[in-house]
Amino acid sequence: MNQHLFIEIISIASLAFAIAMGSIPFAIVIGRKLGLVAHPAALPKGAEPTVEFGGAPIMGAILITLAAFHQLPYWIVLGASGLLLLGILDDAIELRPYQKFICQTTLCACSAIFALPLRSWTPWRAVDYSISILWLVTTTNAVNLIDGLDCLAAGVGTTAAVAIAAAGLMHHAPQVWIPSVAIVGALVGFMMFNFPPASIIMGDAGALPLGYLLGALALEGGDLATNSRLTAYVFPVLVMIVPLLDTMIVSVTRLATGSWISRRGADHSHHRLLSLGLTDRAAVLVCCAVSVVGASCGLAATILTHENEIVALPFLILATAVVALFTMDLTFESEPPGLAYGYAQGMARFILRLGYKQRVAEAAVDFALISGAYLAAQALRHDFNIDGPTIGLLLRQVPYVAFATYPAFVISGVYRGIWRYTSLSDGLRFANGSVLAGVFVTLASRVLPISVSGSIVVLFVILLFNLLMMTRISFQAIRRGIGQLAVARERVLVVGAGKEGAAAADFVLAGGGHNVRVIGFVDGDAFKVGKLMHGYRVLGSIADLESIYRAAPFQQLLLAVDDLSAVSLATISEFAGRQGVALRRFSIHLDEMRAELPAPAVDPQPAAIIAVPIRAPRLI
Repeated sequence: MNQHLFIEIISIASLAFAIAMGSIPFAIVIGRKLGLVAHPAALPKGAEPTVEFGGAPIMGAILITLAAFHQLPYWIVLGASGLLLLGILDDAIELRPYQKFICQTTLCACSAIFALPLRSWTPWRAVDYSISILWLVTTTNAVNLIDGLDCLAAGVGTTAAVAIAAAGLMHHAPQVWIPSVAIVGALVGFMMFNFPPASIIMGDAGALPLGYLLGALALEGGDLATNSRLTAYVFPVLVMIVPLLDTMIVSVTRLATGSWISRRGADHSHHRLLSLGLTDRAAVLVCCAVSVVGASCGLAATILTHENEIVALPFLILATAVVALFTMDLTFESEPPGLAYGYAQGMARFILRLGYKQRVAEAAVDFALISGAYLAAQALRHDFNIDGPTIGLLLRQVPYVAFATYPAFVISGVYRGIWRYTSLSDGLRFANGSVLAGVFVTLASRVLPISVSGSIVVLFVILLFNLLMMTRISFQAIRRGIGQLAVARERVLVVGAGKEGAAAADFVLAGGGHNVRVIGFVDGDAFKVGKLMHGYRVLGSIADLESIYRAAPFQQLLLAVDDLSAVSLATISEFAGRQGVALRRFSIHLDEMRAELPAPAVDPQPAAIIAVPIRAPRLI
């Protein structure tokens, strides 16, 4: 990057930053006078209401900066200005969803038809225009939907704009990178006042035009790439992955629960993160981290060769599907989908049947898994030196490989488990399924157009097993990772790292809500100290309780071992009493339940006694 270009980038970003930051105090005053505030009745007594007028300074900074640098195209003036006015109107009088949707579609259609360059995705112009309009309407609403926490929409928008600007700079396209840099400067200036507790929020007046600008620029950024025709499709989606994923998740889960898609609700991705115990700040950071990963993959897609991009595509689809399925599954945290299926009607019942009863969604995800394993095995075998004709041949073979693999999964019981309850003990089923899939693919290559060698089959089996394990155990891994970020009011140290200790840790994780966290184990076996047992570290022995408490204070000691000596039990009791730590015992008993059956009406006999063994964990 030459010095002149660097100075120009800094100048554009600085001007947009200064205009946004300097105009926001005036926007706060104007917003309060106009009554554009967010839920003033819900605020604590004496607190200033949050102004819902941040869109005006953001868009003003972007438009003025672009005009100053002679880069203000007609599509930005038309779309951004129109959506800004629509957003202000909606913030003021709250338009009905269908009214807002009609206005958005009209503005996006006018921009796509009369201002933006036509993109040739299909042989039919009408279809190309329809795809462009659908994309712009989707991104316009998607950014608006994630604007639910302070700095969330601005942070995700900044990440997307940085990626688009980088793509524009790499391909020397000022019409792409200059507007993107201006967006970055304006959003950073806005975030100076939007950090929690925010004094001003974006509102529809900011989120709607921001989604429109990012959507249009993402399309242009994807069109710049010359490495692969896939990049025009992959880059925009990856850059906008967080708002698009949220929109898709909310739409599907609302349909699955029989709700209207347009209704308001606390079921967005950030709300689900909050339900897992994250703070507002942590939820924003998680969403922004996902956005950074998506944007980085989008930039990588502009560099990879066409053949390697095809190999990487199934893995991107797989990762996205795992995140989406995990987030959707949280919808049924309090009520299992089987119960919801009992009273669901119409579309809700159809979605639940396909997704949970018939496992269609899982099978669809496995198609990406099988494709990724097969293509990656071929790529590894050929040191990633695959030419165009070869990758075309491999793509034609993928359906046949899947056809041979699915029966192996069914026979080995891959589809018998439920993802949220999968553990490492299920690995044997996945290993059997992977090996059996290798055998079936080898046999199928005798009669079907599949070109494999022994080394490719071995690589395919290894990759298949690892992908099966990673996807199936992903729900628990994500939950545990998020749990480490959650704020726990109750921290538990488990005494005993054996089987009962593992059951105690699982019991706390499952039944303690998100305010309880296991910090680790103490155990009498010195060889276990410092090791990971059942996903938690053995922090020391009973003699180390004091040092463990000083390093990581906890509020509860959970005894999960039956053979403690009197000395150890006395040491634990004395420590708990001195530090004010709650002391509880976890045990698993087999209780016998007796139930008397009613005597028959004719020829009465002595009542039968039924002994029912119940395995129930108890906290004493």
